[in-house]
Amino acid sequence: MAKGTAERVARGSRARDPEADLEWALEYPLDGDIRACVAYLGQLHKRVYREPFGYYQIVVDRVVVGGIGFHGPPVDGLVEVGYAVVPLWRGRGVATEALRRVLDVAAGLDGVYRVCGRADAGNVASQRVMAAAGMQLVGRDPDFLHYELELELTAGA
Repeated sequence: MAKGTAERVARGSRARDPEADLEWALEYPLDGDIRACVAYLGQLHKRVYREPFGYYQIVVDRVVVGGIGFHGPPVDGLVEVGYAVVPLWRGRGVATEALRRVLDVAAGLDGVYRVCGRADAGNVASQRVMAAAGMQLVGRDPDFLHYELELELTAGA
C-alpha cells in the first residue's frame, strides 16, 4: 500500500482523496483498518517494514470494502493475519477469498511455516472465514479463539 493511502486510511473515512483513492464503501475504514494503517506507518517510519508484511485493501468492483494483512514479519516461522470487511459486504465470501489469497502469498514466502489468526469468541463469522480458508482451531483463551495453518514446504525450501 502506498504511504499516502495508508495516511488517509489512518485519518478515517473523511480523509479519502477522490483523485488518488478508489471509492470507499460506506463505513470504511473500520477501526481495525485505522489501527492497521497506523501500525504500518509506524513500521515505515522505523524502517522495519518488509514486503509483503503490511496492510492491503480488499477491493470489489473498484470499491474498497475492507482490509487484510500481516501483523508484521514472521517470528520463528509464524506470521499473524487480520482482516475485516464492512457490514454491507459481510456474508458474501469476500473475507474468505481475501484470506485465501493472503495464505497463498504466505505459502510462497521463505521463512514462513505457519499462519495464525484470532477471533473474538462471539465472532462466529470470522471463525467461519478462517475455517473455510483451511485454518484449524488450535486454542482459546478468555478473549479469543486461535486458529493456525501449517504451510506445506515446497521443494527447495
